[in-house]
Amino acid sequence: MNATGSHANTLTLTALVTVLSLAAQCPFDPTVLWSGQILCPGESTTLSTQPYDSYQWFKDGSAIPGATTQTIGVSAALDAGSSFHVVATNDGCTEASPPVLVDSWVFLLPAVMHGGDTPHGMGLDGELLFCAGDTLLLTLLQPYDTLIQWTDNGFPIAGADQSTLVVTGTGSYSVSGAPSICPNFIQQLGVTISVIRQPPVQPDIVPNGSELCAYPAGNSYQWYFNGQPIAGSDTTCIDASTPGLYTLAVDYGLPCQIPSEGFLATGLPTVEDAFDVGILPVPASQRVRFQWPGTAKGIWSVIDANGRSIAWGQVTEQRVHDQDVSSWPVGHYTLRTVDDRRVTNERFQVAR
Repeated sequence: MNATGSHANTLTLTALVTVLSLAAQCPFDPTVLWSGQILCPGESTTLSTQPYDSYQWFKDGSAIPGATTQTIGVSAALDAGSSFHVVATNDGCTEASPPVLVDSWVFLLPAVMHGGDTPHGMGLDGELLFCAGDTLLLTLLQPYDTLIQWTDNGFPIAGADQSTLVVTGTGSYSVSGAPSICPNFIQQLGVTISVIRQPPVQPDIVPNGSELCAYPAGNSYQWYFNGQPIAGSDTTCIDASTPGLYTLAVDYGLPCQIPSEGFLATGLPTVEDAFDVGILPVPASQRVRFQWPGTAKGIWSVIDANGRSIAWGQVTEQRVHDQDVSSWPVGHYTLRTVDDRRVTNERFQVAR
């Protein structure tokens, strides 16, 4: 009985000492000291605590091997979403700090929204096709609103540092930027937006005696007189004996086409009506033939859309000249012929 009672008293005393030990608290309360900021991608910071005799840092409840100093470094890449605390010992008493959560910003990849005019098609390599005069709006979406730089074919566009870029020409566009909350996190769009702006087809009005004719011919026609549509004028040529301003819209079945320039008819025949210079084919792509009537000596020149003479020569006795246009840009040109009686200007088109 005595032996049994003595053993029971010993267990009771041991349990009491254990309870008292567990209930005892150190005379200090360690805390994790840091700014508490949410880290930007690629950013790092340092956690620290008050000075004690020794330290052991924990991540998500597990001791970090070798993390036994007053400070520890953490990064957005490795530690975002994890909790950290430190167990500090001072004068033989050990106490744990409350945990802190290390967090970081996470951003979607940059994206661009299209606005403005709708492209009429797509090229073989994914280019957006627009007509000359159309406007494309490219807008870099949030949160990328800081240090924006738009580029064309890889080169920065001067002054293009706003969220929206107004595109009016042909090019290959991209952009970079950063969120204002993380200005050092500059991201590239990663793709280019290729744009091709196509020149419109515009018909010419060519006088032919008392008539005006469309050049080149198209699928359908609408003539206008002094700005008003002429009823029943779906024909290549119309009578222009009434003086006034004639204009013309031709449907070529193309996405980019505009009406002609105005032609002021006086109702009187002109010298040029009897001196028609032949130009074939219509339109030209590789070669064009100029053919002059009559026998008068003269000189000729071809003038491009910018008013520059790009080809010239003498009107030969054969009255014919074949001109290579395979390297000429598509567009409208003027054949000007000068002799001792007249100056004529005949427009023609190079198309492919």
